[in-house]
Amino acid sequence: MRCVRVAVMMVLACLFLAGSVGAASEDLRADPSARRDEVLALVLAQDARFADLPDYRRQEIEMSSGFSLDPIIGSGYYRVLPTATTRWSDSTGMDMFAFREPRNWLVEVVLVRDCVPVEAGPAIQPPLPDPCAWRHAWYYRVQSDDSVTLLFEEGDPDTVLVG
Repeated sequence: MRCVRVAVMMVLACLFLAGSVGAASEDLRADPSARRDEVLALVLAQDARFADLPDYRRQEIEMSSGFSLDPIIGSGYYRVLPTATTRWSDSTGMDMFAFREPRNWLVEVVLVRDCVPVEAGPAIQPPLPDPCAWRHAWYYRVQSDDSVTLLFEEGDPDTVLVG
């Protein structure tokens, strides 16, 4: 009799916990792209040169559909880098780390200039020579209070106007 009582209590506890976890997950899934869009707007407003950059995900799609490396290697872009607390999806569209609330976002912005097209084919072997005469990247952190911090930047000196 005692085993039955313990089993019933365990089932009820599991149902309770599953319900509360499910409710928390539903809250996070309400609008997964809203915060991402806000974060990107904050970062892209940091420099006028970032205004018309394409999203890295769109560049990946263009690269895949055209069998060309140019959309990613030969052009600038911005992208949200996945972290343990940032929402992101795997290739199936299934949310990963959905049990955490995003607190810090890491955003990469890359600008390039004077790029020549890259020929795709079997002869391409990493590492590729950079097809661009100038490349610079900025890495920003956006916190939950909307403060934007430049963590670091790398690449060629930031003295070239991109246009």
